[in-house]
Amino acid sequence: MSIQTYHFLHLIGLILVFVGFGGLLSSEGAKKSMKWHGIGLIISLVSGFGMLAKMSKGLPEGAPSLYTQHWVIVKLALWLVLGFLPVLAKRRVLSAQVVVLIAILIGAVLAYLGYYKPAF
Repeated sequence: MSIQTYHFLHLIGLILVFVGFGGLLSSEGAKKSMKWHGIGLIISLVSGFGMLAKMSKGLPEGAPSLYTQHWVIVKLALWLVLGFLPVLAKRRVLSAQVVVLIAILIGAVLAYLGYYKPAF
């Protein structure tokens, strides 16, 4: 597949993740929306690693792997946090509104890291 296809699938996965977070705010649809959240997480993970594999093919010989770059590791850690956030709302550790706000902030950081790929 092309890198554009992986990028499109990545965006679709992220849309599904945030549809799941939106369902947290409804009283009757929270359980059904978590299915979309999980499906979106899987799609975004697989397509993200597909994009990394495609981007790695263009690297010169001896260049460090993209898989070990800090922005990739931070994105993976934040992906895990996005996956765990609904548990905090379900167990009433945080309110659903706070969980959605945290998810939006994390989504913004993920977008920044994916777009700019900062070296830190």
